[in-house]
Amino acid sequence: MPRLLILSQLEGDRVFELSIDTTVIGRGEDAALVLSNISVSRHHAEVELNGETATIKDLGSANGTMLNGKVIQKAELSNGDEIMLGKYNLVFIADGPEGRFYKGRFVEYMVKYDADPRSFDDSTFAMSPAQIKQVQADATKARSARMTLAKNKNRFWHPEVQPLTFGDQGMVQVEGLFTGGVVADIGWDGKNHVLTKQGRLLKVLVNDQPITCRALRSGDNVRIGNTTFIYEIQSPS
Repeated sequence: MPRLLILSQLEGDRVFELSIDTTVIGRGEDAALVLSNISVSRHHAEVELNGETATIKDLGSANGTMLNGKVIQKAELSNGDEIMLGKYNLVFIADGPEGRFYKGRFVEYMVKYDADPRSFDDSTFAMSPAQIKQVQADATKARSARMTLAKNKNRFWHPEVQPLTFGDQGMVQVEGLFTGGVVADIGWDGKNHVLTKQGRLLKVLVNDQPITCRALRSGDNVRIGNTTFIYEIQSPS
């Protein structure tokens, strides 16, 4: 189904499923998508689904609704369109293959958005400052890692915490023989991304060495079938 991404550098990107025909967005408790900030009107905007078409409409908000940098009253949405409501930045993700990834991140694995403060997990308050710092460092590492296609640096995928799968039935397609099904995956073990070979006949190489299971380091050259990737951990901007 179509989705909205709520982007936040502080809290991470989260996803809200557009599961009803008309979704009212605002800071009011009766809104379907609650954005709790004074910059957002109680009933700020609405997204309407009609078959394969989605439109966004401003509901007379105080601060207006912007679509791809322009103030709008009503407009049709396309996959990847950027919406600004008050201080919030949202992205429309269409239903279908084009909406599986957003900037290399698998949308299905994103945390579901919930504005209900009762859903807040306060378990981190029992942790020491050193433990919190380590958890934050590990989370940053998981989030900033990516697999970049060696022959086209503009194409990349983020493994993050949930597995990223390779093969003709995986999230990332690879070239070569014996690439049917899922032939390899990258998962998170709490500290590192680990590449695991799944296919029996296909060779999986890290820095030209065959592997069955290996923790990855930034700069590793990964070859799955005939497709080569570079595992990178980007420095925070």
